[in-house]
Amino acid sequence: MKKKYDKREGYCRMLGHFLPFHYCRTMKEGLPCGKILDCWFEMIPIQQFIAENYSKEEQHSIFEPPKSRIDTIVEIVGKVEKDKDGKQD
Repeated sequence: MKKKYDKREGYCRMLGHFLPFHYCRTMKEGLPCGKILDCWFEMIPIQQFIAENYSKEEQHSIFEPPKSRIDTIVEIVGKVEKDKDGKQD
């Protein structure tokens, strides 16, 4: 059951304050944060939770490395240029 630990709170190293597990479990487009294992391993059986509640494909999405800053910037610039080109009349 995915909601089993939702009300527990843990410290988020990325944001610098305490958050409920629900936030960590859903913050990445409905999937857990990629750092969920690091933050929760001392409080709940997090590896077991992930294995029982997420498919292998979802697990891959959860733990894939984030895009580099350059890739993100290039993606944003591409979207802006596309929007700009589409709005010109």
